[in-house]
Amino acid sequence: MAGNSLDLPQDMLMEIFALLDVPDLVRAGAVCSSWRASYISLCNHGGYKQAQTPCLLYTSESTGENVACLYSLVEKREYKLTMPDPPIRSRYIIGSSHGWIITADERSELHLVNPVTGDQISLPTVTTIEQVKPIYDDAGELHEYEYSWYAGHPFKYPSPSIFSLGLLRKYLFRKAFLSCDPSMGDYFVVLIHNPIEQLSFARAGDDKWTWLPPHTDCCDCLFEDGLLYVLNSFGEVHAFDLSGPTVSQKLVVGKVNTYPEENLYFARAPCGDLLQIWRSTTDNFVDCVDQTDEDILQFELDKDGDDLEQEPDREYCRAGDGLKSESDEDDDNSELELNSDSRVQYTNVIQVFKVDFSAKKLVEINNIGDNVLFVGHNQSLCLNANAYPQLKPNHVYFTDDDGLYLFGCKQNRRDIGVLNLEDESIDQIASTELWSNWPAPVWVIPNLRKMISASHI
Repeated sequence: MAGNSLDLPQDMLMEIFALLDVPDLVRAGAVCSSWRASYISLCNHGGYKQAQTPCLLYTSESTGENVACLYSLVEKREYKLTMPDPPIRSRYIIGSSHGWIITADERSELHLVNPVTGDQISLPTVTTIEQVKPIYDDAGELHEYEYSWYAGHPFKYPSPSIFSLGLLRKYLFRKAFLSCDPSMGDYFVVLIHNPIEQLSFARAGDDKWTWLPPHTDCCDCLFEDGLLYVLNSFGEVHAFDLSGPTVSQKLVVGKVNTYPEENLYFARAPCGDLLQIWRSTTDNFVDCVDQTDEDILQFELDKDGDDLEQEPDREYCRAGDGLKSESDEDDDNSELELNSDSRVQYTNVIQVFKVDFSAKKLVEINNIGDNVLFVGHNQSLCLNANAYPQLKPNHVYFTDDDGLYLFGCKQNRRDIGVLNLEDESIDQIASTELWSNWPAPVWVIPNLRKMISASHI
């Protein structure tokens, strides 16, 4: 009987395989040729049903330039993945959505990569972003970029800066998001980029980026019911419809904060509540925490975008995540003066608020029950631990996404851990630090679906 178990019909094998976690599914696909065929068919059609637990994606100096590692929270072990060129250790990782990461290479060009399947998609060239222009040398080769500090507001702006090909990405990119799995065909990519955390987007097949002025101070995005929702550092949420010939938008949640918060996220809870997550960090040099004193924050729905205009001086100091703007800084490996091998930034407070639309206020909640949050450079997630038994309920899994610390202290210890919302204690992801500090690790939900163009059948 055991000898015949390998000869199950393909449809039955696929039903079984669809219930496996990705590591077990990959192992099953390596058993024999018939199992391999079922595995490939399942991946090509995205038919697996098991909810995949987020994993930590990172690189390690010991594994090589083209190898990424995936740490499984279920098995508490790592898997090595061979990545397409350019080398993953030479890239910046600026986003993770639907099992794909968004990266910026050494020419500051953007790519979507599925680290599990190795599929890769080149995005429109960076020179089609509103604030970027190419500069060519005498031979007609791309040599540098001109970077404009223009943000769409009626202010007097500094003169454009000149950046080398690799340095631009340090100033320009903040975070990136996908509307859906790119292997399905039609999708949107949204960028939060500098100066002043603006928005641009591109749809599958576009050859340029579309700018969305004058929205600034953007922190996080999510796609839902065909709309793009954007959270800014004042707690506002705007909804955009990108599907038509012209973009329409409306205010969903009004201004909450008088002053901008640096690390804000939002996610939809399984019960349907919209959550805002506020994260405070400190370091071993300065212990300064900006916390909210009130449990309830009021917002209004009838204010327009004119109330968001800031003084020019504050705009400029925040543009580029505070990085030096002189054009003579042309070394992509240069770091800020604040960098020190002994400096360590770490998360010390995470607050969660529920958006109460009827009362027009944010209500702080100290317990999210069986839910689990994932924040960082990934698409912010709120999952139910009942569907992910290896995850800790009422906890926040976080990775480092502070631009100033990331780019200014690239080789320093990364801010990664698991925070208990009940007592604010923090645990480590692994007993030993497995990852290199750069590029910064990011949460990824493994996705085995192959692109149709790269299909094996």
